[in-house]
Amino acid sequence: MQQSPVLDNIRKYINLDPAEEHYLLDKVTERSFSKGERINAEGEVNRYTNYIVKGSVRVYYVDQDGNEHVIQLGIADWWTGDYISFISQQPGYLNVEALEQTLLYSFSYDNLQEIYREVPKMERFFRLLVQSAYAAFQNRVLQSLSMDAESRYIAFREKYPAMDQQISQKHIASYLGMSAEFLSKVKKRIVQKERSKKRLL
Repeated sequence: MQQSPVLDNIRKYINLDPAEEHYLLDKVTERSFSKGERINAEGEVNRYTNYIVKGSVRVYYVDQDGNEHVIQLGIADWWTGDYISFISQQPGYLNVEALEQTLLYSFSYDNLQEIYREVPKMERFFRLLVQSAYAAFQNRVLQSLSMDAESRYIAFREKYPAMDQQISQKHIASYLGMSAEFLSKVKKRIVQKERSKKRLL
């Protein structure tokens, strides 16, 4: 069995034989980005779907007033990119940025089409990946509609504890739909409540 973080991720969903795994690794492009470097920019066609080996990434949209809105955050063992642009191979509206020194294993659009032909079960892998991402997106929308800011942050922290530690407060705040200052106040309230509970025990 070949050792590779991207293969470990794929094995969570499907089983591949050694020849298929070797074929996949031959199709991977290793890409490295410095902190603040664009992986993909608004107006460009996204040519890659990306697996994060190490580092962290944000996907964000810039509105007409120049305000940035974080659509997705990603850390090691996550997949990331402007999926609409990648699937359509049309210029995208999103920016993808490395938040620290980041290493990606990427499949180009053309290579992925070849992979689908040569290893058909990979279509199932990416279908399951997209389904999982869509379910997470719907859950996030529901939380924004039904939860207050404190509850949204608590849910985020419980589901993504590593991300909460690794990614800066301002990007997490944008992802949760609030300002960094407001998130700071939310976190202080949570700490005060936790201290009060400890005193009562």
